[in-house]
Amino acid sequence: ITRGRYRRAIHTGLDLNPQQTPGLAGESYLTDYITNQLVNEYGAERVRRGGLRIFTTLDAKMQTQATQAIIGTLGHKGDPAGSIVSIDPKTGEIRAMAIAQKGKHIAYDLPVNGHRQAGSTFKMFALTAAVERKINPYSTKYLSAPFLESDGTRIQTYEHTYSGRIPLTQATLLSDNTVYARLTLDVGPKPVADLAHSMGIQSTLKPVPTIGLGVNAVSPLDLATAYATLADGGV
Repeated sequence: ITRGRYRRAIHTGLDLNPQQTPGLAGESYLTDYITNQLVNEYGAERVRRGGLRIFTTLDAKMQTQATQAIIGTLGHKGDPAGSIVSIDPKTGEIRAMAIAQKGKHIAYDLPVNGHRQAGSTFKMFALTAAVERKINPYSTKYLSAPFLESDGTRIQTYEHTYSGRIPLTQATLLSDNTVYARLTLDVGPKPVADLAHSMGIQSTLKPVPTIGLGVNAVSPLDLATAYATLADGGV
């Protein structure tokens, strides 16, 4: 072709209209996560050959809303990255798996591989283990007061305020560390760890005396899966 036709050609668009799925474009960690699931199911060679048609349970609108919710909450410079995992309790299907940080693109799969201490979210497993042992949260009272664990760890509340003997229901509303540390010792750290695993936690859990206070690191996907089990009545 002539030099003139060449110049015109490289400056002319191809008139393509790619149908980008809103909320999913550029989120490489999601593609990596789905690809890993396929490799586990069908093998790396089959996935590399291609030709597969993949239908996910992700909802593009919910994915976008989840990302916006993170930025809306952690919207200041210097705020940490956040993650949201949304699961349909009736089916276990993942509807949204978002991660975001103000002003930064994050390719790391934080929802699946990002492990952080669970903190007070893990008290639910100690309470569920207690209910399984026929401990009534409404009538069973525990002492809300600081104390020392056998290893010398001092257990206290975040606000350093205490309520004396209170029902487990009130201790749950107050997120009282001292009550839940005592409850964990009574129920047993290993039964709490075993129950958490049976409800969907796949992260390694050390059955230490403070397991009920969330000292173990778990992923957002783990927590969402376990809480979905509770929301579906234990299924």
